[in-house]
Amino acid sequence: MSDYSDIDKNVLPKHIALIVDGNRRWAKERGLSGISGHKAGAENINKLVKTAKEMGIKCISAWVFSTENWKRSKEEVKYLFELMGDTVQDYRNKFLEEKSRFVHIGRKDRIPDKLRDRIINLEEQTKNFDDFTMCLAIDYGGHDELVRTVNHLKDSGIEINEENIEKNLDTATLPKIDLIIRTGGEVRLSGFMSWQCAYAELFFTKTHFPDFSPEELKKAVEDFSHRERRFGGDSKK
Repeated sequence: MSDYSDIDKNVLPKHIALIVDGNRRWAKERGLSGISGHKAGAENINKLVKTAKEMGIKCISAWVFSTENWKRSKEEVKYLFELMGDTVQDYRNKFLEEKSRFVHIGRKDRIPDKLRDRIINLEEQTKNFDDFTMCLAIDYGGHDELVRTVNHLKDSGIEINEENIEKNLDTATLPKIDLIIRTGGEVRLSGFMSWQCAYAELFFTKTHFPDFSPEELKKAVEDFSHRERRFGGDSKK
């Protein structure tokens, strides 16, 4: 286990959300297939989850397939869903043993049945664990989430206001997002957590995701710890 004793636990983000970007470019730079990049990215998520737990972070989310990723080739989409299915299956024993909760955000109605069933089963088996939460955003888009949420409120006859929207988002059971990290060099959120990002701190890095190491995650957390979060109020400095 690495030593993270130098990190101030009082300013540690409770929830870090990762925009996983740069897998294919990482592979291309090495003369590898895009599939190799996605596999390396999936392996890296496991390393970062372990690091987050060791640091004392309560929740880590990873955006691994967006609502726009359906535009990619059928072969790549098929492989990605197979990789996600294997990943969720691999998580099962580990999460049950470590009493970690698994949550999926995004649409369940369009992903393959095998993946959906594995997701639902793992969510059900780990729903009562609260020490640490791992969240995968699959077929997720921030705008899509808001449209689904508002339609649900309308269909249920529930008043559409900030409180009710908040309570019915995919992330309703997760801690509020403190830090969003995007790898791969792009400096935008691309619709990720459109509602939840309002007061999240942002961290962008040119490092492609497979190379975004536990040490780099620690640097991002340290950077976060030095920021003043005013939430619209006056500076305390």
